[in-house]
Amino acid sequence: MPPIDLARLRARPTALAERFADPAVTAAAVRQLLDDYSDRSHRASPRVASRSLGYTFKVSPPVLRAIMQALREPAQANPATALDIADRLWKFGSREERRLASELLGLVAVPQAAQAEALIEAWAPHIESGETADSLAQFGLGPLMRADPARYLAEARRWVTFPHKWVRRFGLSALLPLVHEQKWDNVPGALIVVRLSMADADADVRRAAVTVLEALAAKSPAEIGLFLREQAGRTNSNTG
Repeated sequence: MPPIDLARLRARPTALAERFADPAVTAAAVRQLLDDYSDRSHRASPRVASRSLGYTFKVSPPVLRAIMQALREPAQANPATALDIADRLWKFGSREERRLASELLGLVAVPQAAQAEALIEAWAPHIESGETADSLAQFGLGPLMRADPARYLAEARRWVTFPHKWVRRFGLSALLPLVHEQKWDNVPGALIVVRLSMADADADVRRAAVTVLEALAAKSPAEIGLFLREQAGRTNSNTG
């Protein structure tokens, strides 16, 4: 990985913002910036990467932060263009690009709710890792979840029943933005979603359910204790 020259790093994302009106150029420039700051000692070859989703440039967090800082203001001023760029980045397929796509989407999700929801529905079946599932849930869906909890809790119930394991993981991770909201207290609503995942055959999905339960326990220990006792009783009845 090349050493990070902070002045140069700040200048390059600023140039990205100046090209924002052209989604194809902006998305390609983001990809080039990631490639320039990639850690080539731990990357798949370009030929392998071009055939696979979920590969990573192994860039350091300051690079991703600098890109988002530069794109934030033009994205909020031009939400339709932001969604176009986000979709292009998602389709490029690396984890960093999908993280940036999720963050861009989240910046404009509430004022562009229908369009943002359509992108989430299009992207979700192609999630390739737990990291991407969590990023899309936290950064992309999070603003929508906080704006309309009842609606997106219902969507989470649907997502956790998908055949694709990473969509099920996404459905569980979608609960965390709500759980971390201090004023939100619909723990029973979240437990309906978690209950659908308790017997999931996939270990990654079950671990995500545990993560949600741990977060919910901090909000309502009594309700989570009762839920776990009910689950233990159901397990004993099924194996007795």
